[in-house]
Formats: sequence, structure tokens, C-alpha cells
Amino acid sequence: MAAKKIGELLVEAGLITEEQLESVLNDRKKNRGLRIGALLVKKGYTTELDIAETLAYQLNIPFVDIASYPVDPDAINLINEKLAQKYHVLPLCRDHNVLKIAMEDPLDLNAINDVRFSSGLQLQPCVATPSDITEAMRIHYNLSQPINDLIDDLAIKKEIIEVIHDADPTRDIADYARKSSTPPIIKMVDSIIIHAIENGASDVHLEPQQRWIKVRIRVDGLMRESMQLPKWVQGPIVSRIKLISGMDIAERRVCQDGRIKIRVGDKALDIRVSSLPTQYGETVVMRILDPKSAVSDLNSVGFLKEDRRRVIEMIDRPQGVVIITGPTGSGKTSTLYAMIEHIKGEEINIITIEDPIEYELKGVNQVSVNEKTGLSFAYTLRSVLRQDPDVILVGEIRDSDTAMISFQASMTGHLVFSTLHTNDAVASISRLRNMGLPSYLMASSLNGIIAQRLVRKICPHCKEEYTPANEEIGKIGLNWVNNNRLYRGKGCKRCNGTGYSGRTGVFEVLTINSKIRDMIAGDALENDITKAALESGMTPLYMDGLIKVAAGITTIEELTRVVYLSKDSTDKDDVCPSCSRIVMPDTEQCPHCGQLIKSDCKFCGKPLQQDWIICPFCATSATRHNPDSSLPARLHHT
Repeated sequence: MAAKKIGELLVEAGLITEEQLESVLNDRKKNRGLRIGALLVKKGYTTELDIAETLAYQLNIPFVDIASYPVDPDAINLINEKLAQKYHVLPLCRDHNVLKIAMEDPLDLNAINDVRFSSGLQLQPCVATPSDITEAMRIHYNLSQPINDLIDDLAIKKEIIEVIHDADPTRDIADYARKSSTPPIIKMVDSIIIHAIENGASDVHLEPQQRWIKVRIRVDGLMRESMQLPKWVQGPIVSRIKLISGMDIAERRVCQDGRIKIRVGDKALDIRVSSLPTQYGETVVMRILDPKSAVSDLNSVGFLKEDRRRVIEMIDRPQGVVIITGPTGSGKTSTLYAMIEHIKGEEINIITIEDPIEYELKGVNQVSVNEKTGLSFAYTLRSVLRQDPDVILVGEIRDSDTAMISFQASMTGHLVFSTLHTNDAVASISRLRNMGLPSYLMASSLNGIIAQRLVRKICPHCKEEYTPANEEIGKIGLNWVNNNRLYRGKGCKRCNGTGYSGRTGVFEVLTINSKIRDMIAGDALENDITKAALESGMTPLYMDGLIKVAAGITTIEELTRVVYLSKDSTDKDDVCPSCSRIVMPDTEQCPHCGQLIKSDCKFCGKPLQQDWIICPFCATSATRHNPDSSLPARLHHT
């Protein structure tokens, strides 16, 4: 094959005839500068794509659609533009000592030898159409103008003035910086990050597709498509991000993690970076953290008044374990920090063990674990106990060792905070049992468990009243009486048309009293513990959310998105019409506020609901039975 010419291969493949080839060769004698393929296309004998695909098939080498290929800027820098134009080739990527190049004519041995000599690498030729190579050369050898055009579309005025990364000192970072830190690439990456910061995003996702790059940001817990970038910027952007985050630019086949410290204006931010090889290239996710952001206090995280009192009571104790549970991204760390802010002072020593440290707490010693070096939660916790702490925050209880040490630490006079991943508060007890924690140790150490979720708040700038439809009410199994009106966001520029702005917590606070403590020690079932917790005043997650819906803080749609409401969960309890607290089924009087919930008809003896105007059994006016029943109920179960 190597000894044959491109025209001969096309004739053998049946793409052109010998007469057509002869005609083109005669014309080439008159036009020495033109290539065989260009003349065949000019005469209309075939197309560029047919030629490229035929050569790829005949020579058994890959065909490359450059428009959808992530060209690596490091590879571009290995071949100078003059040589690339001479042989009409484009470097695509480098894999150790092999350089992958796109060629119009992969049988051009002179081109292969000269490019190999210039780069000092072995070559892996691929076939591409001449027009694709020409367009790619125009873009990748002159990145400034195309990238500047994209940046102008973003209309970003701020600039990142400083980037600090913890790089491996054994790597030649200066060399990488020369190759992939040209000003246009820097501006592009800065623009993406600043755009996310200005929109209040917590995460930035760069997701390569077949022909473009999708950029999405997470705002208030939900993903939102931010922009679509052309495929040719994939290589430069990924290389720039990997460079400043201290990751290996040359490695594209494994997952990597990195970290960036940047300064935008007068604000310093931490960015955690993760790369993942996918079908169309590396996906990059950047989590934006503000170490000096104001930590919320217990009054602003979303606790109801009674739940806040219960939380303060459990964290003001000198020892014990307080656990916060919920899925990833439910605000557990923010609630823990709010608790630390409440109790911290000069007279106590507080040490936190986190993975990683998300926010800086003044007056608190914070430790970041590193599993790669053996600095695990359990190992660090053992060392922290020798540092004379009064309060310990363990970022997460992941294994039985960490659980055992944490609970034993509480027994020796320490107050311990930590997190778990369970659906509700009572389920945390079963989770700890499954980790091998003895029931007696749990019973004697637990102060309380808090389950939480985050729901989006209605935008205050476009908030409006509305009457919910029956279908909407049916989602949560409740009837709203007396024409109760709810609230929702109409959508405006300030909330980007979503109707929501900011988030608040939905909580379930389980205080471990003497009855529940005995039940834990006796290995009681979850359902029995839940029943006892409700009797002691615990407000379930869904009911806490419903109270916030009634108060106009969030919407039914948002609550059902975050908290799963089965028919069983909405039917198993009753609600006091006065204080909206949970009461057990068939309860006649609320144990929390004393409100009469049910009474019997004095004429027929059948049970009456508090909000009934007329007895449905004997048609007697309910006000004749109970003159105080004029107070309407807010809601009741169907």
C-alpha cells in the first residue's frame, strides 16, 4: 500500500475510473500546485468525503471528523504552522511518544518523515477531508480571534486577577504553561467561571457532546444550561483547567481531581475540579466554594420556632452525639457550621475533620482528611482526641471504626457532630446498627438526629397568590379548606424566569428523650420509634415542608420534588387544625395546644370533625354542639 499512489487506490476502490485518473494527472502537469484529490473534486468526479472515507477503508486507518474532534493545543504546538500548511496536516493529540495527525494524503511519505523528524515522535496518521483540515488550521493556529469573539458574546467585564494552584513540584509546570496558557484560552476559562459566579452557581459542568460542548451550571440545586461552545475549544479549555488545578495534562484516560484557588475582585474562592473520560472527551466539573462566606446562624437556616428550641437544647449539652442526615447537597454542612457558630467561644476547643474544608470558621481548628496518604476520618479522629478538644465535628460517619470512635468520644465527655446518608431521622438508628454500633452505646450517647432537605424559596420580586387546583392538592393527599390561597413565583429577570430565588431547609428534628432512649437500647423497630417520636412532638419532613408552603415560603411543586410523599405517609397521621402539629389518628384533643380536634354529635352520637358546619349523619348544625367551633381548620386529611 505504501508504494501506491492515492489515485491508484481510488481506482482500485472503484471510486473513479482509469480515464478520469489519467485526465486528472494530465491537468496536474499543468497545475503543479494542486493535489490529486482537489482536482478530482474540481472536475466533479467525486467528493472530498468520498475520497477520505475510501482511503480510510482501503488503508485500514481511522477517518476523523475534525469538526467534532477535541484537538489538543499541546499537539498543535508540536508542529509549526509553516510545516503543517506545506503538507496540509493537523496534529490532533499526543499519547506519550505517539502523535496522532490528520492528513489529506496518508500515503505522502515525505510529509510523514518531515513531521516525524520535526516532532521527534512516532506518528499515527488519520484521514480527514482537505476543507476540514484547512478550517481547523485556521482556528487552532490562530486561536486569539475566534476565542475573543466567543468571549465578547458572554459580555464578561470582571477578570480573575490571580490563580494559585498546588502543583506537583516534580512536573515541569512552566513547560505546560507555555503550551496551554495563551491569553485567549485564559480569558475563555475565566469567562466561564465568572459567568457561573455571577449567576450564583455552586457547580460548573463542561460536558462534551459529539459536535459541541454543553456548559451547565447548578443554581439552587438544579442544573441549568448556560451556553454551548464549539467543539474546537474543548482541548484548550480542558488543558487550561487541568493546568491551573495541578492535574496531569498529558493523562486523558483516567479520572483526576484537582483544586484551584482564585481571586475575583476582592473575593477569594476555592474551586474543586474533577475530570472524567467519556465517549466524546473529558467531562470537567468545577465546584465553587467561598471559604470566607458568611456562615448561617440557626435563626436563618429554616428551623421552625419549636424545632430551633429543640436543636439548641441538644447542642448546648456538654457531651453527646448530634447527627444530621440527608442526601448529598441537602445542606448538612451548612447546618453543622451554624451549630458550631452558635456554641463556639474562647472557653472551648473545637476541632473539625472534613473532606474537604468547605468554609473557614474563625476560632476553629479545621483538619482536611486525605485518604490517599492514609489520613482517614478514623485515623484523624484518634489523633484529634489527643488534642484536648471539647467539641469535635466529624464530616461524615462512613465506616464502623469512625462510628465507634465518635460515640466512644462522646462517652468520655466530648460533644460530637457528624453526618449520615439516610432518608429520615429514625432510619439513622438502623444505619448505625448495621455498621455494628451497639444499641446501648447509641442509646446512651445520642442527643438527637436531624433529617433535612433543601427546597427553593419563592422569588420575593415576582411572588403572587393563586388558588391551587384539585389536581395539585391531590399530589400530597391533603384538602385545603376555606379557599386557602397559596403563593408561587411568576418568573422575572432577577430569578431568571424560574420563580425561585435562594433555598431554605426542611427539617425533621428527633430529640432523644428517655422513652426513645429505652426503645433504642431495646432494639425497637423503626415504626415503633417513629410513633414514639411523633407522640413526643417531632414534625415529619413533609409536614415541615407543608407548613412552609402554607406560609408562602415555597411551593407544593418544589416540596414534592424534594420530599417523597407516598399515600401512606400522608394518611398515617392527623394534623391539629390550630397549631398544625402532628397528632396520632383518632386523637380527640391536641396534646400540644389543647385544641379540640374531634367531638361526638350530641343528637346522633356520631364523630364530628372540627371544621364541619353540619353533622352529615343527622343534619344538625354543628354550632349547636360546640359554639367554639367557628375557628376554621387550616387543613385536614382526606
